[in-house]
Amino acid sequence: MDYFKKLAAAGNFLPVDPTPATIESGQTPVVFDWDYLQAAQVDKLKAKGIDWKIYVPDNAVVGGYYYQAINAGAPHPACARLWQEYLYTPDGQNEFLRGGARPVLADQMKSANTLDTAAFAKLPPVTGSPVVSNADQVKKGTDVLNSTWKTAVGG
Repeated sequence: MDYFKKLAAAGNFLPVDPTPATIESGQTPVVFDWDYLQAAQVDKLKAKGIDWKIYVPDNAVVGGYYYQAINAGAPHPACARLWQEYLYTPDGQNEFLRGGARPVLADQMKSANTLDTAAFAKLPPVTGSPVVSNADQVKKGTDVLNSTWKTAVGG
């Protein structure tokens, strides 16, 4: 919180949703975002002559999961189950990887020689062990942000 408070006080914090247009214009020269979301911007901006880099600070690897569910009343729940099964095959995980996301099964896929190593090499380097917050930690963090962000940072 203190870091963002200092950024805001110095006039260097802009609460703007970053897009290729805001980056290209210089409105958002630095973006705090998931690395996989910014991976899509690299090629778009490179085509416009902008060298956009993704950087993950040392020992600051934060992960998150997408929660998935299959509606019991869905017209074809078996199809949804098959889709979810596919997502965790090497082919499905490599699709996530080609989109800039780190496959949850990357270590196992590397051992089994099923990892798309060219796509994996394009990911920004990371150090440290990933930290994934549990539901209680997410709630506590959200409560702290909701109670202090506006006063500390504004917006």
